Amino acid sequence: MKPPRYTQEYEAWFSAQDEESKILINAKVLVLAEFGSHLGRPYVDTIKGSKYKKLKELRFTNKKVVFRILFIFDESRDCWLLIGGNKKGKNKDDFYKKLIKRAEEIIEKNPEILEKKR
Repeated sequence: MKPPRYTQEYEAWFSAQDEESKILINAKVLVLAEFGSHLGRPYVDTIKGSKYKKLKELRFTNKKVVFRILFIFDESRDCWLLIGGNKKGKNKDDFYKKLIKRAEEIIEKNPEILEKKR
């Protein structure tokens, strides 16, 4: 099991969560690390509307938050956690449009995510 890599943006988002949420997030990220690209619905779904076909979301909830964490697998099959958000109470289309745009900006700012490893 390879631990996922993460961006500064993901780290900042994660750090802003309360302790209960951090425990839940870490548990779900461990499941993602264990199953990798084989993990499917209801835990993971493909993102529609992104220029990156490999962009996916880790999906889960707790009592007060509908978590969505966008991630991508690089050419070496390393998982990169890009950014997270709370979908609860938000317009679905607006939420995803903003989160996808932010994830794409993060990918473009961090070329090592998509670089082909030798």
